Amino acid sequence: MNLFDFFLAISPIFFVLIGILVFNRSGSFVSVVGWLFAVLVATYYFKTPLNVVLGATLTGVVKAFGISLAVIFTMFLIFLMKETGALKQIIEYVKGIARNKEEQTLFIGMGFGSLSTALGMVTPAMFPPIFLLLGFTPIAAIGVSVLCYAPMTSFSLFTIPLTLPVKVALAFGIKPEGITDINNFIWDYTLKVTILLPVISVMFAFLMLKVVSGKEAAKKHWIAALIAGLVLSGSALVISIFRILPVEIIGIVSGLITMLAVYIVYRKNSNKEIVTKSVFNKKVFKSCMPFILLIITSLIVNIPFIKMKLENILGQTEVVRIIADKTEDLNIFGNVWFWIMVVSIFSIFMLKPTTTQLNNIFKLWMKRIWGPFLAYSLFFAVAFIMAWSAMEVMDGRLVQSRYFGQYNMDIIIGSTLADIFGSAYPFTAPFLGLFGAFVGGSETASNVLFAKIQWEATHATVGSNIFMWIYAAHAVGGGIASAITPSKITNAAATIGVGGKEEAQFIKAVLVPALIMCAITGAMLMAIIYL
Repeated sequence: MNLFDFFLAISPIFFVLIGILVFNRSGSFVSVVGWLFAVLVATYYFKTPLNVVLGATLTGVVKAFGISLAVIFTMFLIFLMKETGALKQIIEYVKGIARNKEEQTLFIGMGFGSLSTALGMVTPAMFPPIFLLLGFTPIAAIGVSVLCYAPMTSFSLFTIPLTLPVKVALAFGIKPEGITDINNFIWDYTLKVTILLPVISVMFAFLMLKVVSGKEAAKKHWIAALIAGLVLSGSALVISIFRILPVEIIGIVSGLITMLAVYIVYRKNSNKEIVTKSVFNKKVFKSCMPFILLIITSLIVNIPFIKMKLENILGQTEVVRIIADKTEDLNIFGNVWFWIMVVSIFSIFMLKPTTTQLNNIFKLWMKRIWGPFLAYSLFFAVAFIMAWSAMEVMDGRLVQSRYFGQYNMDIIIGSTLADIFGSAYPFTAPFLGLFGAFVGGSETASNVLFAKIQWEATHATVGSNIFMWIYAAHAVGGGIASAITPSKITNAAATIGVGGKEEAQFIKAVLVPALIMCAITGAMLMAIIYL
């Protein structure tokens, strides 16, 4: 075990962490720093030719399209709905359904928050002003907006945090035992994640109540919190077991069911008949049309035979050569980002913004998209540089060089972690997920960044047949990290005009619970493997 090689191999990730925690730099800035350092160490120490490093970078950027372009077009749709008042109309309708802060927390936070996250809405940016208007304190407004992103993070943006890393894992050469194709990989991964979710989802429900109204609220509303958490995760688990709906809309369906469950619980426990002020009229329906269209489109394009036809429409014309024998299929019509773009274009005609509004939307969109695009692209690039380190091009093919076993960065990190933790390695899996998401800013980035590392470490400790459980726990840890990710907290605070003091108070309130949730996930994984 060479600790110098280990620290140098993990240094790109370490520099990202230092940039965020110590220097308070943005995710886009530190992604550049991490990428540059990865290029340097891979080229000058880990014996990787520069053309391979650049090829790995390009591969990472192309692989990231699945999320980077989806985020970009989702941002456009949200800006469009916000500028035209459609988003406000939807929120006003939802607000009229839930009465008190605790019900609003569970209904909007656990239910609508999970649904919104699944649709690609960035709740830390959108929800704080809403909760502030509802009478929540600034810390509570930040708290619910950030925490509601966490329970179903794996199913956010049409389940990209699960589906995209699977495609990347296969590109890394990861082939778990019993997995026959990509669809089987995705469903098995999804099932194992949902098996680990119920306890964590319930804990998030209680944590939301505690942040909003203290321990007394959690005690008083424990039945509603328990039901909300179990319905959210349980519905996702049932869908995963029986595969009754496309995996891409699990978060949407679970969010809707949770909203209904919370509403029923509070209406049933009410002593008086509640007359809601919310009326689902034509105006509300029109405001909801972009979301309705997204759901319908996702259902249709993810029907297996339709998805296959869409993926084959352009054939070889959308296949790009990266380096040597490595190619990437852009798969434009089969990717969720393309259909989010289509829905966004249709929504312009449905919501009919004025020329001034449309100009404002485009200006804001062009100003905001570059940071997320750069961050996702370069974090993926770092993952591929690490995976391809100590490889070379020979006879027109990308192959392992004679230094691969000794100098591949992922092998070094994975084998070192295996030596340190041994048979207890599974317990660490969710903590690595938390670490990766904290650094990379998202569960998707974490799942991609650590896929090969987890594979190597699992193979060296408990056996590669356990990898899917390890990778699932890693994903859950990445979801938990959404509660403490600086970029999300800063984003939420900025939308209501508060800063460092409130951010620090919130992090202090949720840091220990987040670590406890990771420990519980690790303990559940150990029990699954060894009992």
